[in-house]
Amino acid sequence: MPFHPVADENRFLGLLTGLATLESPTGHTGALDALAGHLQEQLEQGGWHVQRHPRSGAGDHLEATRWTGTAGPSTLLLCHYDTVWDIGTLADMPVRREGNIMYGPGVLDMKGGIAAALHAVELLEAASVSPAGPVTLLLTSDEETGSLTSRELIEQTAQRHDRVLVLEPARDDGAVKTARKGVGDYTVTFTGVSSHAGNSPELGASALREFAHFLLFAETLEDDTKGTTVNVTTASGGTARNVIAETAVAGIDLRVLETAEADRIDGSLRTYRPRDARVRVEVAGGLNRPPLEPGEGSTELFTLARTLHAERGRDLEGATVGGGSDGSFTAALGIPTLDGLGAVGQGPHARHEQIDIGMTLERVELLAALLAARPD
Repeated sequence: MPFHPVADENRFLGLLTGLATLESPTGHTGALDALAGHLQEQLEQGGWHVQRHPRSGAGDHLEATRWTGTAGPSTLLLCHYDTVWDIGTLADMPVRREGNIMYGPGVLDMKGGIAAALHAVELLEAASVSPAGPVTLLLTSDEETGSLTSRELIEQTAQRHDRVLVLEPARDDGAVKTARKGVGDYTVTFTGVSSHAGNSPELGASALREFAHFLLFAETLEDDTKGTTVNVTTASGGTARNVIAETAVAGIDLRVLETAEADRIDGSLRTYRPRDARVRVEVAGGLNRPPLEPGEGSTELFTLARTLHAERGRDLEGATVGGGSDGSFTAALGIPTLDGLGAVGQGPHARHEQIDIGMTLERVELLAALLAARPD
């Protein structure tokens, strides 16, 4: 019999409100651990077995498991509970509902996704429907700053599962994310020779002048046909108006759809030769999230999701997006991964952050159906 779950709006919004009213900015370990405690309590009350993974300088990561003895393909539900919003944001950006829209810090990215995962499992329980196989819910605390303390745990956990469903927000129109750009960041330091700008400028070697040449060079490396962008996004340099600048520092944001493009850019940046040989150029950094490139298994997972959604008379599109997520790590390991299965809304990281309640409830129902579906 087809499984057509019906989400409970009040229950979902109750779960989401409980999460969103506990502020959890990345790096604020006290707030993060308070939310982790709340999540652990919710999970254990719901029958999950929870293991906490403490990390220095970050909140605890939570690994929760259900149906561990079930035969069939295992699923990892991948979430993060940190947000970009500072403590105190709720004072002037409260969690509130206006019609079919719910506003608040983190409701879209990605506490709505966490609530969706919790409620989807509740729908299975309520209908006495078993999932296709064992289910793990992994909740990490540092995704917004690069998953520096959680990446290893994410990769190790994913390798024990047959598929990964990422509860990041959908695209604004509800499309799931079948491909993502890889993300890289570089810091480039220029060290020249200072001198008096009025009396002896010729004795100086300007780090700022070299930086200007480098900026133009770096941004010519982009390739629109391949979706590669290279942007110098931060810069600082010099010490005084009347001194030839001895130092300058630049930051670069890199986005690529293909790993080969990341390798090309990296090689070009590191072999840059300064116009002024007296200026030393040092390049640090690199790709910190690989691209999510759609492989055969991930494509089959998307096809399954689209079929299940179509059974309810709903369309599901796939999209390629520029932002990175932890799903990029799992896809790079060759594990079928489908991203963007969380809340549907607008304004991630913006003061008008919001979810469309109706569309998000449809996504909860799709998630529950995916957990129960056994691929052919």
